[in-house]
Amino acid sequence: MRGDFSVTSPAGDTLTPKSKKAMGLLALLAASDNHKRLRRWIEDKLWSDRAGDQARGSLRTTLVDIRKSLGDFGHVLGSDRTSVWLVADHIETDLDDTDSTREFLEGLDISDPEFNDWLMQMRMTLVRRPGANRSDIQMPARVTIQCGEPWIRSSTQSVKPQIVNDQVGKIITDFVASSRRTINETSADLVIRTSIEEEDGGAAIFVQVIDPRQDVIVHSDHCFTKDLNSFLRSQEVLGRFCWNVADLALEKLPSLRRDDSPLAMRSGFVQSALRKVLSFDAEEMKTSLSVLDMANDQMDAGLYLALKAWAMTSMIMEGFLVEDAATLEEIASLLIRAEELAPGDAMMAAVSANVQAILFEKHDAAISLARRALRENPNNLFALQAMSVGRAAQGQFDQAYELSRHGKVVSALSKFEAMCNLHHSLLCMSLQRTEEAVASSKIAADTSPAYRAPRRQLIGLHAAQNETVDTLRRVNELKIIEKDFNIERYLFDRSYPSNTLRKTGYLDRARQTLTDPK
Repeated sequence: MRGDFSVTSPAGDTLTPKSKKAMGLLALLAASDNHKRLRRWIEDKLWSDRAGDQARGSLRTTLVDIRKSLGDFGHVLGSDRTSVWLVADHIETDLDDTDSTREFLEGLDISDPEFNDWLMQMRMTLVRRPGANRSDIQMPARVTIQCGEPWIRSSTQSVKPQIVNDQVGKIITDFVASSRRTINETSADLVIRTSIEEEDGGAAIFVQVIDPRQDVIVHSDHCFTKDLNSFLRSQEVLGRFCWNVADLALEKLPSLRRDDSPLAMRSGFVQSALRKVLSFDAEEMKTSLSVLDMANDQMDAGLYLALKAWAMTSMIMEGFLVEDAATLEEIASLLIRAEELAPGDAMMAAVSANVQAILFEKHDAAISLARRALRENPNNLFALQAMSVGRAAQGQFDQAYELSRHGKVVSALSKFEAMCNLHHSLLCMSLQRTEEAVASSKIAADTSPAYRAPRRQLIGLHAAQNETVDTLRRVNELKIIEKDFNIERYLFDRSYPSNTLRKTGYLDRARQTLTDPK
């Protein structure tokens, strides 16, 4: 498993299966503590993009292929209705060979983000010697991003493309703790290049995010606009386009970089954690904490601690983590340590502001932190949300609304869309903008199948308007993902997470509809 993956018999015969998924499945089992995993866990790692029935069918087919390749040693692979395993007494691996200089599963390319997350975490675990201190490990170098053409070749015609390059670069920089360069030609880790072609009818904008060391285009996108100047001056329109470019590029980077480069490590950890938190699935959100612990263990960066505090806050809001004194103390400690490690990091400040505003309701501190982040990037979604909450708490509702709407627009099509729409829905409920609250909650629910919060809001909003059919549909949706849900608890238990509905009067109106004997 260190180096090229292979399976050999005691006599030295090659038993390695041909398919990459089969090799990946054996690696998943062999690297586990007891060489056993649940079927569902394996399906999530190798077929995360497939529906349940398709994933189960693919797993069954792959198990048959593996047994064929093992031949007379097929008994080593066991399975039942719930689990798959390797008979521990009959296998040996080279995972404990600390003298090996080869990379774990070198060259094994499986196009599934969940498998790649696992692979990255395993490589980070194995690269550290048992008992090694953090000081014994060479910390990853800083990532460098080249934003557009160097200044030595710049001209007045290159200013407009540079605005797009810079905005995309800011967003990527926020998440991978990188530095942006535009002055000289450099051997950058990443290059952002924008071309703009203007004609009488408008302009075409084409952006490429390039990995020069791998000589590949990580992601490219384009758009058309009738008025280029208006496009570039609008933080919302420019921000939405650039967020989408940056978000997709960051998602693709870990699978393209098959090494332990700083770029692969930083983007891999952050994107894995974000994807798991924003799935709003209880187990995935819990796993995100382990990912961020590992990230901080490897790189000791303040951003990872702030993200862990935000992940725990999100779990509290979804009802997956108890909001007791010990948990609150842990989250507060994470924020303090994050500030100590990265006092000038804009994204760390934005994420910390988000937690301070939403969980601790320390609005002055949240506004101060969010302002720091927004000075660096006016489209930072975490900072926009924190500033919106803070301004609403101060009674500045018009400004709070505009900040929230800005974040909602910019996040469209990104993995943050559900999060930003839920916040906008909650704010609109406070402002009694019922139709807009319903519309944003619907977007959040429709884009995130496991997200409980928007479905809770929709039940109350529909019921408050006597929309019985829509109310019952959302109740049934919530019962699927929240197994212990019942309408009595929803309406009368003050510990149930529906504070905004309660404070804004929607729950009282919903109670009249849902308890009406008619």
